[in-house]
Amino acid sequence: MNKVSEIVSKYADRLKAFGIQLSAEGEIKKEDQMAMAVLADGTEVSSPDAEFSVGSELFIKDGDGNPVPAPDGEHTTAEGKVIVVAGGIIAEIKEPEAEEPKVEIEIEEEKQAAFEGVSKEEFESTINSLVEAFEAKIAAWNAEKENLSATIEKMSKQPAVDSVKKSKAIVEEKQMSKSEFFKMSQTDRVKYLMNNQK
Repeated sequence: MNKVSEIVSKYADRLKAFGIQLSAEGEIKKEDQMAMAVLADGTEVSSPDAEFSVGSELFIKDGDGNPVPAPDGEHTTAEGKVIVVAGGIIAEIKEPEAEEPKVEIEIEEEKQAAFEGVSKEEFESTINSLVEAFEAKIAAWNAEKENLSATIEKMSKQPAVDSVKKSKAIVEEKQMSKSEFFKMSQTDRVKYLMNNQK
């Protein structure tokens, strides 16, 4: 046996798991993809077809790892799919049944229990009173908003402070008598004279 044949025989099993088959001549052959699954008991099953379907062959591996036809009967996969085999051929595939949502049913029963003893009229009356209360609250907020908007608009039209010119005009109009003028301190008299000069 030559070196190439040794290498091919050494790694052929590992590569075959990935669908690659090596030959001693150095050619690489890509095998068709085959469907594989694990049964609930841990046994690996495979089919030469790309996916499991009715009419496909189903194989399991024997103790040496060689594929042998699967025994007749029902085989359940880890995902819950049931594959029915007759004579090594898939006769039927049963999809797992969806479990009923028990939690949702219990919640619905709790909701119904919460409404027991309350008539439709009582329920509607309660809802209507809540709606009226909310509408009254909203109307009060809208009225307050309008009032605040009017106040803000009125204030925005008024000047922030009296102008400087108005203040000077008031000071100028105030005339002082001579006796008042002489009662002032010297600095106040100078300020008064400077303001009146302008």
